[in-house]
Amino acid sequence: MKCLNCGNSINNSLSIKEIFLFKEIVPNYICNLCRKQLAPLIGRNNCPRCLKPDSDGVCTDCYMWEQKYGIINCHQALFEYNQFIHSYFKLYKRYGDVLLARLFFQDIKNWSLRNNFDVVTYIPASESHLQARGFDPVYELYADIFDLKPLLVKVDADKPQAQKNRIERLNTPQTFSALPEFSKIQKEQRILILDDIYTTGRTLMHAHDIFLKTGFENISTFSLSR
Repeated sequence: MKCLNCGNSINNSLSIKEIFLFKEIVPNYICNLCRKQLAPLIGRNNCPRCLKPDSDGVCTDCYMWEQKYGIINCHQALFEYNQFIHSYFKLYKRYGDVLLARLFFQDIKNWSLRNNFDVVTYIPASESHLQARGFDPVYELYADIFDLKPLLVKVDADKPQAQKNRIERLNTPQTFSALPEFSKIQKEQRILILDDIYTTGRTLMHAHDIFLKTGFENISTFSLSR
């Protein structure tokens, strides 16, 4: 098998232990050379609520979400946003290389096996972005791993989040509303909302707020990168 990012060969040979334990074999699509360019968040001095790297306790963003909006953040992510992640999303989202959706399949799948939720939904693309790209990047990133339930619809903001500075991101108005399927979810169920990148958290907090205002309490969020 070849790395989906650079084309180098990947050794997916099974160990004796893996063969005899009959565990689910999770395929790997990223080579060791590319993996060395990643900055995993696990085991670091992160914010306990959002995994912001190099944070001395709860970060200022999470305090803000609590004080202004009553949201106690519960976010997890796998990798710090660095140049490798930036280049990955540029190829995947801007240039539409949909095959790259599986590059981090093993990492996300292993996380999903350690974390259980009753309902898993995701941040949907707006209609204009969906038409421009031809696919929904967040959906494709997670569709082969989670049983995704589309519960939210997104309208276009004034301009894409990637083109905004920090203040503009934080001041982005609510862009989500609930689909009819939303009413079928039970309030006591554990909810997970997925996104690709967590920067200020504004997008996920808007989605979180839709659930919070309708009586849900057990709400978590997850992104590939933070």
